[in-house]
Amino acid sequence: MEESSFFWRALKKGLLGFWAGYNKVNEVMAVVLLIAISLVVFAQVLFRYVFQTPFGWTDEFAIFGFIWLCFLGAAVAEKRGRHFRVTVLVDKMGPKTRLVVDIVLHLILFVILYRFFLDGIRYFQQGKAGISAIMQIPLSYIYLAVPVSIALLFLNRIKVFIDSVITYTRMIKDPNYKPPAESL
Repeated sequence: MEESSFFWRALKKGLLGFWAGYNKVNEVMAVVLLIAISLVVFAQVLFRYVFQTPFGWTDEFAIFGFIWLCFLGAAVAEKRGRHFRVTVLVDKMGPKTRLVVDIVLHLILFVILYRFFLDGIRYFQQGKAGISAIMQIPLSYIYLAVPVSIALLFLNRIKVFIDSVITYTRMIKDPNYKPPAESL
């Protein structure tokens, strides 16, 4: 029994470390990308209006950067639980009903994310044939934002799902249990 408990604690610690690690990388990449876009756009304005010599590539860089930033930002918002949701009906349900509804909704969401991931892979494959007009980079680099961010969303949603199942199970076992405000 003790060996099994040790295994599960080690697995939990490893998974939590994994989630924290890739989310930190994702957040750092989003911040670096935002800074890079801001600097490039500022330089474009400066060179266009002050020095009268605009760069041709800055608009394309900003567009491609914003595409990546939006998709990476969706994964960050998922991690922080900041996506829009309506909980009026769910808040009125008991913990057993909430658990069932939560499981069903997560299964639906996992299917939708899987479908988006497959579409993202298809867009990535289509992008291999194209090259951007000014920067001359393969469009597949831009289209790669979709499957990468969907994979990050999926991984973060798995953690949210596990946490919510644990919370609802605790609420069922102990009617006096009050979950942390951010967990539901």
